Amino acid sequence: MNISEQELEIFSRHLILKEFDEAAFKKLQKKKITLIGLGGIGCPAIQYLVSTGVKNIKLIDGDIVQKNNLNRQLLFSINDIKKSKAVVAKERLKNINPECNIDIERYNINSKNINDALNNSSLIIDTTDNWKTMILINRYCVKRSIPLISSSAIGFDGQVILFKNKPKNHLCLQCIFPTNKEPDISRCDSVGIAGIAAGMTGLVTAQKALNFLTNYKDDNYITMINAKSLKITNLMIEKNKKCRVF
Repeated sequence: MNISEQELEIFSRHLILKEFDEAAFKKLQKKKITLIGLGGIGCPAIQYLVSTGVKNIKLIDGDIVQKNNLNRQLLFSINDIKKSKAVVAKERLKNINPECNIDIERYNINSKNINDALNNSSLIIDTTDNWKTMILINRYCVKRSIPLISSSAIGFDGQVILFKNKPKNHLCLQCIFPTNKEPDISRCDSVGIAGIAAGMTGLVTAQKALNFLTNYKDDNYITMINAKSLKITNLMIEKNKKCRVF
């Protein structure tokens, strides 16, 4: 795969990094990322992934832009109110790299459409805030050995975790939360979310995706972010031998 003159200019500052050579860049361009959810985490995550050279993308979101999105979903503006998030995001991202390939789906994931939505992905990034959807995506990825990044944020806090979904070393979302019932966790619409917290979580999500796609070592840990204290903590986790996902 050849890098075009336009891309060489767009990504020139990244390509001169010692840790990110042309071979890594070409590897990145061959991968396909599916992002579920264009919210406060998904918007910055995909914006920076495109800005780093990810070229093949699918965006999945059935929502429209609302005014209360604008404090943290920086792909959108006041002029985008009531427009499809997926449509607007594609337009903005193509303005960063006109040569990237972006497919969009203007629906939310459910048991009937999940296979068509998520097949042929090198990596899936789930930024939804719906527990049933998260569990559905987790099970789909585990059973098909598709790597999954799960990211969430509330208040000033965020968390990001990569599940590599290797059959011989199982670790998934339900190893951490064994029950099918939604955990007793507050939601953004009741306690709020700091735009910067969502943004920081999105950036960590993007970097974790890049680390994985370029074969940089990533151990089994949850990355915890607190925007107010500016603390980032990595907590090691272990697989649950009685995981109910199977």
